Parts: sequence; C-alpha cells; structure tokens
Amino acid sequence: MDTSINNTATNGATGNGASIHTMTAVAPTAPTTPVDPPAGKAKVSVGFLTRDTDAKLGSDTSRLVTGLTGNTAFPTPNPTVAELITANNAFLAAVSVAHDSRLGRVQRKQQRANLCTLIRALAHYVDVASAGDLPTLLSSGFTAQQPRKPVGPLAAPTNLRFVRGKVSGTATARCNKEPKATAYQWHCAPTATPTAWLPVVTTPSAHYLFQGLTPLTSYVVEVCTVGTAGASNWSETAMLTVL
Repeated sequence: MDTSINNTATNGATGNGASIHTMTAVAPTAPTTPVDPPAGKAKVSVGFLTRDTDAKLGSDTSRLVTGLTGNTAFPTPNPTVAELITANNAFLAAVSVAHDSRLGRVQRKQQRANLCTLIRALAHYVDVASAGDLPTLLSSGFTAQQPRKPVGPLAAPTNLRFVRGKVSGTATARCNKEPKATAYQWHCAPTATPTAWLPVVTTPSAHYLFQGLTPLTSYVVEVCTVGTAGASNWSETAMLTVL
C-alpha cells in the first residue's frame, strides 16, 4: 500500500531505525503540542517587612531560609540562601547591641534595611519561579497576598445633615463617611418643587457646601455614594430653610 511505503520513507528519514521489511501500514497520528497549565494568581506578600518587630523579622527570615534550602521548586534563589543567612545574622547582631548607643541604633536600622532589600528581591524571584501556584509559593516560606474581594453595591448614606452656612445663601450637607466609597454625589431642590433638582455635584468627601441658594427658601438635599459597582441608592432627604 502507498501508506506503508510513505511511512517507511518518513521514519527512515527521521532516523528511527525502522526497516522496510518490518514496517507495517499505520495511519499517521496528528502531532500534539504540550500545553502548559494556566498560571495561578498567587502573589508573595511582603507586608511583614514593615509590620514585623526586629525579633519577628529575624524569625520570619529564618522561616524563609528553611523553606528555600533544598527546595527543588526554587533551585537558584536570587539572592542566595547563604546571602540571606549572612544578612540576617548581621541584622540580629546589630539588634543585640542597638540599645547601647546612638551609633548602635543607626547600625541596626541600616542592617534591617539591607535585610529587607534582599528579601524583597527574593520575593520577586519566588513570584516568578512559582508562576502563581499557591502551594509552591507557600513552600518557600513566604506567605501569599490575600485576594481582593470585589466590593458590591454600597448602601445609601446615613445620618444626612443640612446646616446653614456662615454666608447668606449657603448651606453645608454632611453624611456619615463610607470607607469603600470613591465619591459622593449630592443634589438639592427647593422644597416647593422637590423634583426640580439642581445639577448633581460630585465630591471626594462626605460633605459639600452649596452656594447661591435663594435666601429665606426651604431646600431638601439628598446624597448617594459611588463605588466600584456604581452609585448607591439616594439617601433619605434632609430639609433646611436657607438664610
């Protein structure tokens, strides 16, 4: 058959050692390309570098030394484990004498800064080498960043107050601050025509000074918060007679 002849010629060309006398007709198979698994999303956390006390930083560094020593997932740490050990020993030595003099305290700060610089570089290496795989990352001795949780719709602002300003025709609106809000939107209208809202005003803070209001006129005000999911519902109204 033509198939067996073609297969023989092809395999002979690729050097697989097959003989024309032993070759049989085999339907060719489509080549497969290895596909790498998708990269994970885990990232190294280095927040401990600023939070740790001196004693805790020393013990956390020792944990990294233990996790990276002989760890086949991280064959070429940069900086090396030996460099990390040397920097940690120098830091701990500086800590033990820092209370004796101002010079000692300066040296402690310098050795801590040197150690933190090495750990930050090592964190980058672990990030790259682990490719976002959480178990691999954790085996290094580092901890992982907490994934950010999406912020859902915010609740309408509470405790809205509307007070007269120091100048005639002004009034300040305030509400309780919403930590997850990125902005606040305010609108105001005369009480006699409550649907005739003035243009909406957007501010980054939980208060706004309205100006140019008509003296001896009653106004209502409302506010909503703006977050990653959009604007909240409008708050309950507050009312004030402007002087």
